[in-house]
Amino acid sequence: MSRTEQAYQLLKFRFRAMNTNVEVQLAAGREEAEHAAALVKNWFETQEQRFSRFVADSELNRLNRCTGWMPISAAMDEVLSLAYGYMGQTEGIFQPGISQALRASGYDVSFEQVQQIQLQQSGTARRLNTRHADITGMQKDEYDYSRPRWIQREGSRMVHKDPGTELDLGGIVKGWAVERIADWLQRTLHIQAGLINAGGDIQAWGATTHPMWSVQVTDPYQEKRNLPGNIQLRKGAVATSGVIRRQWQNTDGSLSHHLIDPRTMKPANTDVLQCTVLGQHASQCEIIAKTVCIWGSAEAVGWLNRHYDRHDVLWMTRDGSTYFRGNTDTLAERWPGFDPDHRFSLI
Repeated sequence: MSRTEQAYQLLKFRFRAMNTNVEVQLAAGREEAEHAAALVKNWFETQEQRFSRFVADSELNRLNRCTGWMPISAAMDEVLSLAYGYMGQTEGIFQPGISQALRASGYDVSFEQVQQIQLQQSGTARRLNTRHADITGMQKDEYDYSRPRWIQREGSRMVHKDPGTELDLGGIVKGWAVERIADWLQRTLHIQAGLINAGGDIQAWGATTHPMWSVQVTDPYQEKRNLPGNIQLRKGAVATSGVIRRQWQNTDGSLSHHLIDPRTMKPANTDVLQCTVLGQHASQCEIIAKTVCIWGSAEAVGWLNRHYDRHDVLWMTRDGSTYFRGNTDTLAERWPGFDPDHRFSLI
């Protein structure tokens, strides 16, 4: 019997990394799966140490403290190149130069610490002091939020930032890490079927002999409950983003969240609570999901149409409505159980 014909048991592994829960499902022998899962865990831990703004000596923080040209790793070079391309695709709505704005909104420690601080507050109110980072220069009319704030010297792995720029790559690194390790498991370890899920950013693959993957979508109104529908896929990617899971209350009673609108450098004022995207690449799905959340329903469909985007995109709004923009012919097959209130076909 050939390796591809063997019926492997699906083994599951879980760990915590990048400030989120990571789940690994692999169709392989136990010894092989355990070895692969250990390598996946090491991969995520390594990238957390490289890209986290909450790790004092991370490569990202060293880059943010640097003036002039700085040599960077191959991984940092790859992620910055991807970020550069996605800024153009999103018309500047995806903007890595938002670190100061995140701190100003109160998100200056990991979200786990944000939650601990809020729980330690007296009484029932869960509040957090906002910070006063200087973002006035970013709020001027002439500030071009769509322009990259760094230069990469091609072929040299050298980067130069604009003065005062601080990068945050949290909006892309998780999807990139999921996508890259899933590709490596297929190409190098030849694992015939698997799924990597890092906090809702998912990359899956499988042979024709492997059952379809069924991905549940969490209800934004009740995080622990799944919606009646799910996503069916043989291989590809799913990513979910929203304003509910990473949200806190400020001392003035206002609510803040982690999705910064680069046009205002403040948490996005949007009607979209959560967006889920189905496609081929986790990093691209992640960017699209965040961008739809920031654009809001009124502008999201137009943006997707302008770029002739072919992804399936499902989002839910504050008034309880559900929107779908994608291949409506395969909606019942790929999204069984969902009956969106508003449907927009691909153009």
